[in-house]
Amino acid sequence: MNVVHLALDNLEKYGEYTFLCFNGQGYSNIYVDKKSNYLGYGLQERGLKKDERVIVFLDNMPEVVISYYAILRIGAIVVPVNPQMSAEDLAHIISDCEPGAVITSARLSATVSQALDLACLKPQVIVVGDVANEENISIEDCYVPEDTLLMTDRPDDAAAAIIYTSGTTGPPKGVVLSHFNLYMQGHSDIRGMGFFDSSGNRLIDKVNLLVVLPLSHVYGLCTIAVAFLAGGSIFLLPNFNLKQILCYIQTYDITVFGGVPSMYAALASYPDVEKYNVSSVTRWLCGAAPLPGSVRGAFEKRFNSNIIEGYGLTETVSGYSLQRHDRLIKPGSVGQPVSGSEVRVVDDIGRMLPPGHVGEFIIKGANVMQGYYKNEAKTAEVIKDGWLYTGDIGYMDEDGDIFLIERKQDLIKRAGITIYPSEVEEVLLSHPDIREVGVMGIPEPEYGEQVGAFIVLKKGAKANKNSIKAFCRKSLPDYKVPVRIVFCDSLPKNELGRILRREIAKTISL
Repeated sequence: MNVVHLALDNLEKYGEYTFLCFNGQGYSNIYVDKKSNYLGYGLQERGLKKDERVIVFLDNMPEVVISYYAILRIGAIVVPVNPQMSAEDLAHIISDCEPGAVITSARLSATVSQALDLACLKPQVIVVGDVANEENISIEDCYVPEDTLLMTDRPDDAAAAIIYTSGTTGPPKGVVLSHFNLYMQGHSDIRGMGFFDSSGNRLIDKVNLLVVLPLSHVYGLCTIAVAFLAGGSIFLLPNFNLKQILCYIQTYDITVFGGVPSMYAALASYPDVEKYNVSSVTRWLCGAAPLPGSVRGAFEKRFNSNIIEGYGLTETVSGYSLQRHDRLIKPGSVGQPVSGSEVRVVDDIGRMLPPGHVGEFIIKGANVMQGYYKNEAKTAEVIKDGWLYTGDIGYMDEDGDIFLIERKQDLIKRAGITIYPSEVEEVLLSHPDIREVGVMGIPEPEYGEQVGAFIVLKKGAKANKNSIKAFCRKSLPDYKVPVRIVFCDSLPKNELGRILRREIAKTISL
């Protein structure tokens, strides 16, 4: 197996069409296939081999897709890295995976150079754009125009990608995903999103995907797979820009938009929404973090459309739950288990719990990672008898709907009572003056932890600490009301815009 077969099957099934659009320029599926084939031969000529790691450190651009599939063609392993990452964090990844090459851009080449110096390693550096360092190689010199199909067959469980987590509880860990993981997740996604039914019949005429989230995330690999399987077109944006998003939807007849809660909050409050025709979108998808009810309500009222929510981890190839587009969405639910996976809720000693009882979600199926790269001990901690222990706390109802409450590591323990930060955040986000909030436990000698709230106010807001506490007391018992409130200009987030609670204390003075 090689997940690149998705691209070949796409050509055979759909013929030539515009597969990618970036900065107003279209790129056909034949073009992407040929360029990845040419680059694959170029990587081989430069000595890269099967199972060698290749870092892709790029902003959203066509070369990301071309590079991914070139690396996979030769049986090497893609290591996508968030282009916003610091040189220090990149150095950790370089030291851990010891890549044979780094594919980057002129804009990011200085960061790569710093990271390589810190890691004391010298892989080949291939650059998209101008090459300032004579030791680096232009990607244009790596395209070898050879039309013979380049394809390295791999075992189903062979590593296709190593994706490093954000490392909120320590240094980033490399999540190993196989060719089979990516292949099956793509098939699961096109059914779950309602593009095809279980018999393979098409349910949506056109799949035009607007991609704003970084392709460096596991979401990127899954989106590419979905586009190949569905005969879809990817419209790439380099970053999140509300006006540009709405313009793209109207201009390019976008049918599928994937975002995160912070993006939907921004869209819901954007003043000029009514100037744009966004009726072409039939799938508004949300993931990365649970969607606050207040955000869902505001968006759906403003756009007169439902949001389809899913949830997952890098360790589950992005998603293990997804709401069905054709069934009633239950408030608070993140959907049902995706096809090909089994989800259970267990207690602290691993006993399965009945519907309605709160515990930890564990997952088994084609979407479970192979393990953490070079970290057997950590892998053994989270994968037991084939079940992945997610660290997600919640429950399932009688219908199999999943209700996520909290990450286990984020629970606040106050005087022996468990407090869910998300419950407090939901109340705070309903305050008209609050734009963003992160709630976490702050160590306290008497009670163990107290509730702390780190708040970003809206422009021109008049709220103060006392008025916010009074607002919370209307909906929360006293022990859940934040004891400490800190106003911030911004909150630390990962590449998908999810607030990193455990990073707050490191970056914001208490």
